[in-house]
Amino acid sequence: MTFDEAYRGVPMDGVSDLRISWDVPQGADVSEVVAARRTLAYDYWLSQSADWAPMIPIARFLYTEGYYQQVWAGLETSKSDDPYGGPIWVRLMGAEKLGPDTVRVTFCTDIGWWLQSSWDKSKPRKDRANLESFVMVNAETGDGERRWLADRHLDPDADRKAVYGTECTKWAQHQP
Repeated sequence: MTFDEAYRGVPMDGVSDLRISWDVPQGADVSEVVAARRTLAYDYWLSQSADWAPMIPIARFLYTEGYYQQVWAGLETSKSDDPYGGPIWVRLMGAEKLGPDTVRVTFCTDIGWWLQSSWDKSKPRKDRANLESFVMVNAETGDGERRWLADRHLDPDADRKAVYGTECTKWAQHQP
């Protein structure tokens, strides 16, 4: 699998049990933000599936090798007995440069209707405004190219709550 094939394999707008609505200001979709969006879509796509086997190999193309080994390696045979489903709404809150090749991309995710299959689907969850960030690094990959890869996923990202918490809570009030 190539990077382009892996990228095309991630359903950016979701699948039948996961609809993703993006709120990204025009001009803000720079390469590191696109990479973070792809990684966020991947994580939610995985959470809605009962069988992770066909999806786990894509993680190698989204995460640094260290993060992959720490989190994803060995999960090829994993399954979820109670997968999540429902719509999510995602708003880009900011991209903060942390170093010459490192950026933290923060999203507000309305997960009010993102529920496990065994949960009551008649009402949204109480704590629906979720701030989550990806620390992205611009690293040379196995194909000799430099690409933005996730090196950390902060979910929830408590450090960003003081900056974005109030705005995220106000925004995260969507209805399916």
